[in-house]
Amino acid sequence: MAIGYKLFREKNGKLYPLYVLANEETSMNVWLDAKSGPRTDRGKVKSKLGELAYRPGWHINDGLPYVNHIYTMHNGQKYLKDGCVWCEVEYKTDKSYEEEARLAGFKNGKFSPVRAQLPYIPKNGYYRYKTSPQMDGAWIIAGEIKVNRILSDAEVEEICKANGYEALRRWQKGA
Repeated sequence: MAIGYKLFREKNGKLYPLYVLANEETSMNVWLDAKSGPRTDRGKVKSKLGELAYRPGWHINDGLPYVNHIYTMHNGQKYLKDGCVWCEVEYKTDKSYEEEARLAGFKNGKFSPVRAQLPYIPKNGYYRYKTSPQMDGAWIIAGEIKVNRILSDAEVEEICKANGYEALRRWQKGA
């Protein structure tokens, strides 16, 4: 088992995924198997944002509750999206799918990190995937998670600061 951080939407005290299967409530303190979202005719996955690349599994941040590619803009500044909360999660590490995902990144002898992913949900394990060159670090894509707790904004700031990052703050009207 390992600890990671996941961004969820919180509504009426309940947690929901950000984009894929976004209307399915996410329970806390129990192990949850990842589900595959509905596919489009083009092989993508349906989401609140439209079609996304098909990378099934729980997408988790390794090491700290920070992203620099999921935000909202106000007055030229980046802020945490409305309704989003960071949660501490556990994920299973019984099996590493790293090598299998890396090998999937090769085509005609050339490596492309965009292709270094699995077309199925890892079972009892995980692999790392870097979705964008702008992204710091990489996602953990895992087959199972347990949401332990919702982090306070102060905890998020403290963890980020201890690791040399500035947490995205919440937008406050009049700020």
